[in-house]
Amino acid sequence: MSWIRKRFPALVMLWIAGSFGMLALELLMTGHTEETQILGVLASAAGALIALLAVFVPRLRVGWLVGFLVVGLFGLVGTALHWEEAGESDGAAYAAARYDDDEGEEGEGEEAAPPPLAPLGLTGLAALGGLALYARDEEAGEVG
Repeated sequence: MSWIRKRFPALVMLWIAGSFGMLALELLMTGHTEETQILGVLASAAGALIALLAVFVPRLRVGWLVGFLVVGLFGLVGTALHWEEAGESDGAAYAAARYDDDEGEEGEGEEAAPPPLAPLGLTGLAALGGLALYARDEEAGEVG
């Protein structure tokens, strides 16, 4: 139990790195790569890199905190963009995917608005990363 307690901030940081990585992978798999959409992929990948570097180079804590702050701001900007785009489609704040009653498939010509709060995942993970950095002892060495 003391092993986990001693390394808990680093374990949380590794979990955050994996979560950012999975978010980047999901965005790539869903084709979130056109125009400004690529920023979500890049911010997710940057978050994963920052989290990994924070585990193995803990001396640069302030730099990693600034990096998480920037990633978190990308999440807020993405949320604003999602809200704007959701408001433009069918005049609704958020339009769920429409399905054809007979076939259960998305109707022709109908495109669902983006989920307006989805980019806040970046902001939440970045905030958690900042908290994990704050919780870590200043003298803490590398994982091991």
